Amino acid sequence: MSIINDEKSIKIDFFKKEGALDNRAICEGIYIVELQHCSKLSKSPLPLYIGQSVYMVKRCGEHLWYFIKEPAYFGLTTDDLKNNNLILGFRVLESLPNSTISWRQEREKFYITDIKPLTQMPDSDRQSKEKLEIVQGKIKLFGWSEL
Repeated sequence: MSIINDEKSIKIDFFKKEGALDNRAICEGIYIVELQHCSKLSKSPLPLYIGQSVYMVKRCGEHLWYFIKEPAYFGLTTDDLKNNNLILGFRVLESLPNSTISWRQEREKFYITDIKPLTQMPDSDRQSKEKLEIVQGKIKLFGWSEL
């Protein structure tokens, strides 16, 4: 799925699993937002953000809305929105059916500490003020900024 009407636009991989929606995303759990380059799929994606929610697909729909309005939300630019080599991916890290918010928050902090998403503080779910500089630096380092 592309988010801009012309042919050149960032692609969105929204909880796809085997060509369909990952049903676990409808429920409670921990999710990750990642950035990947189409021609460099063998490289690990850049982890941008980790969160928890009762309804992951709903919460990530909200993230996507904020991202389209302001790409810096995940450390990207309007030029990145036009880069059809980039993929913004949303996927389930852990499904936690019937979990409490405190348990989800604990698991979320575990993943943040372990994975170290680029836009987040090292030990909390808050985003870094330097997220744009950090993500853009990685995009340039890997040569992903070409359209």
